Amino acid sequence: MRSRAGSELRAGWRLIVAALLGTACGLPTLPFYTVGIFAPIFASQFGWSFAAIFGGLIVSTLVLLLGGTWIGYVIDRRGARMVAAASLAGLGLGYMTLALLDGSLVQYYLSWLILSVAGIGATSISFTAVVNGAFNDIRGFALGLALSGIGLFALIVKPLAGRIIEVAGWRAAIVAIGCLPLLAMPVVLWAVPRGPAARSEPSAPADRGLKHAVRTRAFALLVCAFVAISFANGAPIPHLENILRSAHIESQAILHLTSAIGAAIILGRVVGGWLLDRIWAPIIGVVVLCTAALGLMLLSRTTVDVSTARIAILLLGFAGGVEVDLLPYLTARYIGVRNYGAVYGTLFGLFALGAGVGPSLIGWAFDRFAGYSQILTACAGLLLLAAILLLCLGRYPEDVRR
Repeated sequence: MRSRAGSELRAGWRLIVAALLGTACGLPTLPFYTVGIFAPIFASQFGWSFAAIFGGLIVSTLVLLLGGTWIGYVIDRRGARMVAAASLAGLGLGYMTLALLDGSLVQYYLSWLILSVAGIGATSISFTAVVNGAFNDIRGFALGLALSGIGLFALIVKPLAGRIIEVAGWRAAIVAIGCLPLLAMPVVLWAVPRGPAARSEPSAPADRGLKHAVRTRAFALLVCAFVAISFANGAPIPHLENILRSAHIESQAILHLTSAIGAAIILGRVVGGWLLDRIWAPIIGVVVLCTAALGLMLLSRTTVDVSTARIAILLLGFAGGVEVDLLPYLTARYIGVRNYGAVYGTLFGLFALGAGVGPSLIGWAFDRFAGYSQILTACAGLLLLAAILLLCLGRYPEDVRR
């Protein structure tokens, strides 16, 4: 086992590096972890509501929801290399159009549409497809390393953007962030092999594979659980700055606290991936969902001290790290890797639904109730419900190719 694991890691390390950078600078990571930085600026300068600002994520979500299955088909048949590379370039250039904003919400949403359509191939659909195809004995660990790029981005982007805003303004910060996917593109071209991901047996036709998958009990449970998870644990993250501000925490402390979530996500990715290769995955999900629910309850209080806020953010970040490992891992274990791109693309689009629509709904709740207490408590309840759904998955099936 150790020999096979070491052999897989030596053969696939370049692929892990490329997937790490691709997920760090791809969709929806790039806009999701930066919209909260610019939201107070847009609200102040253009007079937009938080609900309207976070509505940009809804545009991105709809693109992923409608196009996820299609891009998965393309990846299954043509491979992820050129799809991911072209999409990284398109995402970066599309994101830069936000620097041209002049106060028009139509222009704002059009920029979101451009960056989402252009970047649809630079998602975990592409990068988990090649990792799942290349690794077996250490699949969970490899996925954890690859997807830790999301935490890496969250760790560095807030202080980076804050510093650029101080020196050169928010428009320059948007352009600088838009350059990051362009820098990741050559690494993807260097490391990701041409053609479809390796498979140990011939694949069934893509449409038949997806039609079979959506009829399974496991697919239904994964959809219900992860839509709830993406809303309850993902949607509050872009609001963290404002949640902490509403809890009467000073601005300087807020910057350090929100940056810490990136380190927690990275830790969750790596530790979670290592555990997935050793422990029944649903029980791991139950534990992290319960700890994330505790974190939300801590933040739901009217006044929160810095130490409590730090604990809550670390719990949310660690859980968020493990959760993103769980979806591709559970997809492979319960449904299989045959036609993985189409199946996971569908699941990922639905998963993005909660994280995309959720921030705008939370923004509406904040505008309506002048606080986050009620909505964060509801999110904690959703996480507990999702934990129960994961337990209902049961044992790993033996009739799918893993």
